[in-house]
Amino acid sequence: MQRGWLFRQAFKYGLARLHATDGGQMVPYALDNGIPQSSAVLLMAAIGIGSTSGRFFLGGIADRLGRPLSLVVMVSGMAVAFLLWAFCASFWPLAAFAFVFGLFYRGWVALMPAVVADYFGPRNLGTLIGVISMCIAIGTLIGPSAAGFAFDLRHSYMLPIVASVGAYVVAAAILIDASRSHAQSL
Repeated sequence: MQRGWLFRQAFKYGLARLHATDGGQMVPYALDNGIPQSSAVLLMAAIGIGSTSGRFFLGGIADRLGRPLSLVVMVSGMAVAFLLWAFCASFWPLAAFAFVFGLFYRGWVALMPAVVADYFGPRNLGTLIGVISMCIAIGTLIGPSAAGFAFDLRHSYMLPIVASVGAYVVAAAILIDASRSHAQSL
């Protein structure tokens, strides 16, 4: 049971990282939508502000709400953020997307080791997190290049954005299934 959960989790994290990127496409997207470069680069700061907020605030909320449910909410929040990105063409909506994405993305990064420890205990925790981190790294390697390739083919960011939404929805479904399986094994 636990081994199956680990592989589902590793797959989920790797799959979720196949998104367009944490913001590497954000500035070119903004520039393509007529946003001045001086404003477009500020979108990266919005991701950073959201990221810092997610690390500080969402962990405490997750401890009160429950970590498995919180992880589902955070992954679902990333799906919603990317869905919003599909409809953003001006600075303030893009800044809102960047903040929300940073908030949920770094919230799950901060929460993931605690959830792994909850499910598996402290034994072999470093190895388990290492396996999941390797899957994330593979997604990080593939995601931005795939997004750039898709843009070159379609001259649009819509395919990588929609693929990211789909990846996060699949990841949330896997998380829900893993949480149910874990709850039944207790």
